[in-house]
Amino acid sequence: MKSSNLSIGQNGPNRPPVRSRPVVVQHSAGRPGANGPLTAVERVLASPLAERYEFVRMHQVGGNGALNTSLLREWIPLLRRVRPDVVHVRGLQNEGFHAVLAARMAGCPRILVTVHGTVRDLRHVGPSWRRRLLVHGAEPATLRMASHVATVCEYAAGRDFVRQQAEKFVGVIPNGVPVPADPSAARSRARAALGMAEDDVVMITVARLTWDKGFRVLADALCRLPPQVGRRVLLIAGDGPDRSGIAAALARVGGTEVRLLGNRLDVPDLLSAADVFVFPTLHENLSNALLEAMAHALPVVASAVGGNVEVLRSGGGRLVPAGDAGELAAALWPLLADAGERRHMGQTGYKVVHDGYSLQVMLGALDGVYRRMLEGEA
Repeated sequence: MKSSNLSIGQNGPNRPPVRSRPVVVQHSAGRPGANGPLTAVERVLASPLAERYEFVRMHQVGGNGALNTSLLREWIPLLRRVRPDVVHVRGLQNEGFHAVLAARMAGCPRILVTVHGTVRDLRHVGPSWRRRLLVHGAEPATLRMASHVATVCEYAAGRDFVRQQAEKFVGVIPNGVPVPADPSAARSRARAALGMAEDDVVMITVARLTWDKGFRVLADALCRLPPQVGRRVLLIAGDGPDRSGIAAALARVGGTEVRLLGNRLDVPDLLSAADVFVFPTLHENLSNALLEAMAHALPVVASAVGGNVEVLRSGGGRLVPAGDAGELAAALWPLLADAGERRHMGQTGYKVVHDGYSLQVMLGALDGVYRRMLEGEA
């Protein structure tokens, strides 16, 4: 399988696109359902913005490892043929570095980098030399080579390494998620498909299976929960490099049935079946999973890190100190025991996402940035 592809649309791979509308290259990396930036790209490509811009997709399935000259030899000629008005690169790390370098070497005039996260927050990224190379080399170079920089949340915009690019900063483009008109409509069907009874209390978390997402803390917190009448279930949607260790840690939990479901493309159905979303991540920018849970009117218990704080400042959930299993258990227990409190908090969160983090809000912010870039105002 090739490591990347570039979809040129109806104009063919060897001819530049007809300039009936601006051409915007959308870069992404990874496999469907595995990361937020890729999900954002897919939503943009399927949106009404596709009628205003000629979108060209530049996607790579896996990571780059070290400097990938073969990838650059593939991308640079393709970008020169496409001659995009804007190249939109989502994310830093090594994937973002290669995309921006290819765009710069191809002579693309406008390169927008959206900061979704940074390797400096990750605790498990392989050898220390690789971490230093990314933190002090690839990521700063990616931002320096960009002509414009945006973030997905206010928290990221305030970080020192982003503030150093103040002259390039064009604003916050928040992640946006579809908001169902009736979040409870699929509940009975979804619970039946999972074998859940109506009185089961179901927690869910959607995250990559790495220790950075707080699974050790979650396992400890579940052990601290008091017994309850009826079945208590935790659904975990996602996969990742620490799956076996996380599965072992959760296997020791008593009083809660834990199901590791792997990567799922039916996350909306899983959210419809649940009662509480739990998100003990140790660091975060702006999580699509968190927003999608709130869009399904689920009350949230989340760690007070990054964009979680700004999303929940208007209600919809409870924030707890990152890494504190006792506080996590203390915040979870009242929601597990009180269906009325779950409904009230969930309805508040639904309104928060509807008003500030819907797909329409994201598309409007993105369109505004593209227009300012194209008109030379940003």
